Formats: sequence, C-alpha cells, structure tokens
Amino acid sequence: ASVPADVSCPFCRKHIDKDMTDMVTMVNNKCDSVIKDKNIYDNNNCKRINTFIASDLAESKKMFTLINCKLKDNNAKKPNCQYEGILLTNRKLLVQCDNNNRPVHFGGYIKKKG
Repeated sequence: ASVPADVSCPFCRKHIDKDMTDMVTMVNNKCDSVIKDKNIYDNNNCKRINTFIASDLAESKKMFTLINCKLKDNNAKKPNCQYEGILLTNRKLLVQCDNNNRPVHFGGYIKKKG
C-alpha cells in the first residue's frame, strides 16, 4: 500500500519522497530544496543528516533505494543548510512502528549482503 508523504504522517513527510531520484545527477541539489520545502530541521537548526526512501512503503523484506542527505557544514544555520546527497541502492530498512503498525521512526538501513 502507498503512504502519502503529507503532514498527517510525520514519518512520511520526513523520510519518504519517491521523486528524489527522478534525475540521479540532481540528487545533491534536490536534498537542499526538499529538506527546505518539507521544513525538516533539528530544533530549528540544520539537521545533520536526513535519509529519504525513494519509494512508497512496502513489505519490510523489500530492498529500497535511499538518498542520504548529509549536511556539508556542521556550523551552518537555518535557512542556509546545504547537503551532499548520496544515492544508496539495495538497502533493507529498519523502521520503528507504533502500536497501530504505523511507522514513527527511521532507524537506519542494512546493506544487501553479497
């Protein structure tokens, strides 16, 4: 099932954006604009790193493409946050869910073995 990336699902807003890889060469530039557009900050400061799932949610055994957006300058202040985007393929997700099986926290990823 598809999960809309809107404000009613904070996890979705912060971590799901299937359009991030429309142009792989633009991943670096997309991090800046997507993080700013989605208003993703850490206590009103630039968030050091944010990972996007370039897909809709699916069963947990599925491999995903991710974009890891890492802050270029750790001393940067909002709104001057600039990120380096790194494309990661074939990753399994670690997602924490609430009692209703809704995702609430992105815990990281596992690289495919082999």
